[in-house]
Amino acid sequence: MSYKYRQTFVVGNKPDGKPIRKEIRSNNKKEFDAKVRYYRNLYAKGVQVVGKGITVEQYAYAWLEKYKKPSVGVSQLRNYDILLRKHICPVVGHMDLRQVKAFHLQEVLDRSPARSQSSMDKLMGTLRQIFERAEIDGLIEVSPARKLVRPVCSAAETRRALTSQEISTFMQAARKHRGGLWVRLMLQCGLRRGEAVALRVEDINTADSLIHVVHSVEYASGNSGRIKDTKTSSSTRCVPLPDDLCADLLQYIESHNIRRGFVFRNANGSCMSETKIRRLWHSFMRTWDLTAGAKTYRNAVVNHAIDQSITPHYLRHTYATQLHRAGYDLKTAQYLLGHSDIRTTANIYSHIENDDAKRLAAQIDVTSIWNFE
Repeated sequence: MSYKYRQTFVVGNKPDGKPIRKEIRSNNKKEFDAKVRYYRNLYAKGVQVVGKGITVEQYAYAWLEKYKKPSVGVSQLRNYDILLRKHICPVVGHMDLRQVKAFHLQEVLDRSPARSQSSMDKLMGTLRQIFERAEIDGLIEVSPARKLVRPVCSAAETRRALTSQEISTFMQAARKHRGGLWVRLMLQCGLRRGEAVALRVEDINTADSLIHVVHSVEYASGNSGRIKDTKTSSSTRCVPLPDDLCADLLQYIESHNIRRGFVFRNANGSCMSETKIRRLWHSFMRTWDLTAGAKTYRNAVVNHAIDQSITPHYLRHTYATQLHRAGYDLKTAQYLLGHSDIRTTANIYSHIENDDAKRLAAQIDVTSIWNFE
């Protein structure tokens, strides 16, 4: 059959480097022009075209490269790659993008090994972003990811504040551990883990007892850290430095003869690696555990005295709790914590109030209140 309009052009490359050519044929000029624009736009976005369409895997990685890479950090980019590689592509990656229906994506969710609410929400959000962008790009008519149903998941993990007893043993352990100042910055100043690691001598204002939080360290590719600006513009802030911590920091800086640069550093003055930071935290947790009364046998802890699920972010949550109980308003707390969205701060404050209410309720002797004899 002869066609009035015909054109062949390169739309990609095979694994051996040879070009993939696509021939467009039609007797309708409008339809022909539309098809030519369609495939040229795909090629311009870096999408490899195979057969009559493109696969979910091909478009998903093009989406990652063109739309996400310029706008997200390295760690977030890595998270997207993991979701594509381990959750999405094994189920629907081989499918023609245009043939995917909602029940296919529902299968992605149902077959995912991630069963926590937060993990499932991230997976659902990624699916929505990919297929909504494909709709905007004109590759599909309607996104099949609009009304997915989240499978039954385990309850979302909730962080809590340290108890007064935990804070007491924490401070005792911190004062004798080599990483004590680092962990105290998270507890007493509310710094994120990466912000505390990236602290420089120049960021400490001893005259006014302030820390200027302007940098953070990101561990994403490899073991070495990458110094970057804080998480958001709101994360750049000045936080008050307690007198005892300020004095201990100054003593540490002087005793280690640190003139400038990182306070917590390697021997050559560079930023500490992710492995070193992880080991430092585990080492501190052991010291804290022993200080709190953990039982050991042949130097191995056999009966823990400290909750082993505690992470560095618990310390920041404790800082937020102390702000709330000291009467700091929501706006002030938002600034000191470096939250870009006040709703994040409000959620923490709400959890604190609920926890305090439960604790108060548990202390009330209901029987005695209603005993009028």
